[in-house]
Amino acid sequence: MEEIALERILLIQTAFIGDVILTTPMIAALKGSLPHVKLSVMVKPEAKSLLQNNPHIDELILLDKGGVHKGPFGMLRMIRQIRKRKFNIILSPHQSHRTGILCIFSGAQLRYGYETAGFARFAYDKLLKRPPGMPEILRLLKFLDETLIAGAENLSTRLQLFETENSFEEANTILSLHQAKLPVLMAPSSIWPTKRWTPWGFAELAEKIINKYNCTIFLIGSKNDISVSKDVMNFVNLLLPEKTQEKIVDICGKTSLPALYSLMKRSRLLVSNDSAPVHIGSAAEIPLVAIFGPTVRSLGYAPISPASTLAELTDLECRPCGTHGAKTCPLGHFRCMKSLSSDDVMEKVIEVLEIKKQESQQD
Repeated sequence: MEEIALERILLIQTAFIGDVILTTPMIAALKGSLPHVKLSVMVKPEAKSLLQNNPHIDELILLDKGGVHKGPFGMLRMIRQIRKRKFNIILSPHQSHRTGILCIFSGAQLRYGYETAGFARFAYDKLLKRPPGMPEILRLLKFLDETLIAGAENLSTRLQLFETENSFEEANTILSLHQAKLPVLMAPSSIWPTKRWTPWGFAELAEKIINKYNCTIFLIGSKNDISVSKDVMNFVNLLLPEKTQEKIVDICGKTSLPALYSLMKRSRLLVSNDSAPVHIGSAAEIPLVAIFGPTVRSLGYAPISPASTLAELTDLECRPCGTHGAKTCPLGHFRCMKSLSSDDVMEKVIEVLEIKKQESQQD
């Protein structure tokens, strides 16, 4: 095979926002090791705001699966965009069949992907094994190690998001408006219903945190999560005293993703279901309690920062019941979330805040 020039590389990661954030160490390692390469990264439109200020990316390509790139003609439109750029190499840790089709017709000289990916035998020139039981960040660096950059799996695992002047101002406006200093953030939603802890659990936990730390609590999420945050607020209003209710503020759907990152950098703690806020919080290096129900750490998507931990029931034989969660519990009892108490989660809150306190004292 003739030698392939390292001039134009496309990295495809069109999965969920959390997956995109977990790819940022791979992006930094790639550009840091090959600074002369023009690096293009393909993501879905909703991830654009988190990556558009990333200095390691030369070009963002947006794959709008539900819009302009929907269906066969949309795929053809994207294939033409890719072929026009004449990429030398494509790196595709994303395993969908759609990505496989894009790679098959990309015109790229060399294509790397997992052997378990859709249409893998036709889409990729070199097939890689996707190691189980490894944090996704390390899996992605290993992908790079086995393709273009020897030793990449030993490079930094730090997630990289970048503040902007607008995100800084937006976060500060929220803090000033509610006179909140070092608030606690709660992310009660997830795309998958089985990944959502109970709304009454969040309400009870909010009361426990306020009683111990005397702080403001913000409920966070996207516009798609508003109904879930309202469910939590219904229990807040039903279960908690008025003075406590006043310290719980629903800002779900009222922040951009970059502003949410800036807000996390100015907050005391994040409690979140297994969803994108966990990874935004990890990038912000905020003390973090991630609530895991149908998923488990060994799948690779748990936070790995020191001041982070999981709140979970470890004695359920039915866990995990899937890689991403589901719409309903396969067994119908949903014990992984319903049996997880606010006391269980509060114990983890105290644990990570103590870790953060010890870190600060050492500094």
